[in-house]
Amino acid sequence: MAVTPETTGMVNGDFLAKMKPGSYLINTARGDLVDNAALRAALESGQIAGAGLDTVAPEPTTADNPLVDLVPAAGVRVLYSPHVGGITTGSFKRGYRMMWENVQRVAEGKRPERVVNGCL
Repeated sequence: MAVTPETTGMVNGDFLAKMKPGSYLINTARGDLVDNAALRAALESGQIAGAGLDTVAPEPTTADNPLVDLVPAAGVRVLYSPHVGGITTGSFKRGYRMMWENVQRVAEGKRPERVVNGCL
């Protein structure tokens, strides 16, 4: 899901309050979609059972992020991963194969494929 003015913070206090008690929030999309302070409140109050977060905004996570210093009872119910939740073995291999193919292309004086910023 893209981060837009409409989606930023869409997982807010109202959203979390509508989740069934015992629910888990799983975010593998974008950290900016979640209101960190609202998630902290929902975790610490027990409104939700826990969270699995593959990404937290901002990246890199700052020391003052509300999700960094959760009370221990809430902290043990949160699982963080380094934004790799969508990576499978196949996608990992394809990504590295494309990267090394582009290294070879540059070494041969050719333009790399799939340039996204228009440079080169």
